[in-house]
Amino acid sequence: MAAIAELSDLEAYTLELEKPGIAVIDFYSTQCPPCKVIAPFYEKIAAKPENANIRFFKINGLEESGAAAQKAADVVWWPTLVVYENGKETWRARVPNPPSLEPVNELDKYLESKR
Repeated sequence: MAAIAELSDLEAYTLELEKPGIAVIDFYSTQCPPCKVIAPFYEKIAAKPENANIRFFKINGLEESGAAAQKAADVVWWPTLVVYENGKETWRARVPNPPSLEPVNELDKYLESKR
């Protein structure tokens, strides 16, 4: 099972984007009900064996250090899912409120197309 690492600040976020390959980031808040709804589905995608070469992260934009990374990513909505390939953003979706699983399913299909 792939672990989802928490990126706690702008430096950690920047360092991950400098690495080659695919990184997926869930920009969220601990005070965001839709974030809690999609979290288990995001975890399921990260745990898929076929996604073993993809790095999965979360950034809590409610905390000041996470907010700096969120600002750098130009994220203004929780939750927002963003895919980076070799440091460049290639896919983004905002989960609406009330929450819908459509963006999470789109993420899964997008990652499938990258295998």
